[in-house]
Amino acid sequence: MKRILKKILASSGFQAFLAWIGYLYIRFVYLTCRWKRINLECIDRYIAEDKPFIICFWHGRLAMLPAGWRWKKPFQMLLSSHRDGQLIANVLGHFGMDVISGSTTRGGAKAALALVKAVRSGVIIGITPDGPKGPAYKVSPGIVTIAKLVQADIIPVSYSVSRHKTLKTWDHFHFPLPFGRGVFAVSDPIPYPISDEDLRSCQDQIEKSLNEITNKIDASIN
Repeated sequence: MKRILKKILASSGFQAFLAWIGYLYIRFVYLTCRWKRINLECIDRYIAEDKPFIICFWHGRLAMLPAGWRWKKPFQMLLSSHRDGQLIANVLGHFGMDVISGSTTRGGAKAALALVKAVRSGVIIGITPDGPKGPAYKVSPGIVTIAKLVQADIIPVSYSVSRHKTLKTWDHFHFPLPFGRGVFAVSDPIPYPISDEDLRSCQDQIEKSLNEITNKIDASIN
């Protein structure tokens, strides 16, 4: 019985069903919450000037970002190829977003090549710099290496919802609940590193900026 259940749970049909439910739930939360938006003009400027950039956000703050993404420019997210990553990819697909399989650690060379091609073709890239396995709220060096490679600035983004559950997962997943207040916030852009000597400083800047903006909106809404 356990084997049959495991087979059902792993089936593509069941995964597609879960993705559809996930999409509907995110849309429901988005439509039933009152949202405040902070500094979205920063992204407007980059798009208007046709400047390449990378969006980054903590793994635990992924849920509501697809619903709050208002720009029509093509968007692709770097996601690991394990089963959880595939489920997220299926949910994102319902929002019209594509996925680049890989991570900044595993399968890095193949993913980096896909990222370069995407950025050069005008696609916006999204990366969770503490993913796919953490530690939470710590930026891995992969994102700054990619930013240097594609010569794209990094724009930290976060969200918070007044009604939520913090799950006991490695990323302290911020699970949103409906009928609350929400905030989408965009931090000031961080210039991509020009030399190898700039990599560590850029990595620290990203981590500081993401933590500051997330803590700030959490405090403002709770």
